[in-house]
Amino acid sequence: MKNALCSAILFGFFLSAPICGYAQNLPIVLGAVLETGSGLLENNNYGTGILRITPFAGVWINGLGFARIGASTGSKEQTDSTGSMNETKRFDFSTQIGFSAIGPERPYITASYVRSKIYSPNSDVSWNEWGLGIGHRFSLSPFAAIVMEVEHRWIPKHYDNSQDIDISGRRLQMNFGLVVYPY
Repeated sequence: MKNALCSAILFGFFLSAPICGYAQNLPIVLGAVLETGSGLLENNNYGTGILRITPFAGVWINGLGFARIGASTGSKEQTDSTGSMNETKRFDFSTQIGFSAIGPERPYITASYVRSKIYSPNSDVSWNEWGLGIGHRFSLSPFAAIVMEVEHRWIPKHYDNSQDIDISGRRLQMNFGLVVYPY
């Protein structure tokens, strides 16, 4: 009897959750952010530049916060000192959460984690990036919004075999993006 009652309650919850989510202008979001930074960039370069464009999917609950995951890829061809062409490929996997303590359409606190990997014929390099910052979502319509975020990113020490150096540092990063609600 208890199992049947629990099953009925769970079935009712899973049946009504999408309906309630739709009524709250919830929760699934798709989008992308353009990540720019000033500080430690790719390959131990210091300066200012575009880091990556990261498409993402996630959940955004108005007035509470969000969670999103994204992935970014890219490739670059370089000619080394011997004149041979080398292609490096990059893959970044990112996760980010945000919390809005003061309600919808207000600034939120954000925390992020990025796992970056560069694959090249000479050697592969991987590292982590941790970020903490603030952001704001500006509604364009009930179906779309612009996102602006500022984060401080920490890059822990990692070894780059191709350059034979240890790399670590930090940067100030700005993310500009578009979010759509595809319900």
